Amino acid sequence: MKLDLRIAPALEELAHLSDQLDRVLLAEGVSDERVGHARLIVEELVCNAIAHGEVAEGSQLQVGLELSSAALVLELQDCGQPFDPRGAPAPVLEADILQRPVGGLGLYLVHQLADHIDYGRLDGCNRIRATLLDPFCASPPPPVPESPS
Repeated sequence: MKLDLRIAPALEELAHLSDQLDRVLLAEGVSDERVGHARLIVEELVCNAIAHGEVAEGSQLQVGLELSSAALVLELQDCGQPFDPRGAPAPVLEADILQRPVGGLGLYLVHQLADHIDYGRLDGCNRIRATLLDPFCASPPPPVPESPS
């Protein structure tokens, strides 16, 4: 299943896009957990493109979705400033929250939730692909520690 969506580079458009993404993925049987991961990834990448990408007014952001039994691939294309999210520095999570600089946590979450992230620049546009493997299965629960006998 493939789906291509386009939105204006405005935060007001993001809620509609996220709701549409949820409806389509749930209707296809994608697990609730993976739908939540996909939503967070798309919202974070779109917000970054709008807030930091200097996307030209009148242009559009393209969000693509490709679903197979093995993977869910999310692709964002924007014609803003070059930005490769793979090179974003990891936040210092150990630092006191009041001492940490603002920003960086969203991309950190994208890296934690996606199984693969690819980036390319084509015809003056950023193309970011985030892949979620096993979209129909929730992540296995963490192992339960064995109790001492």
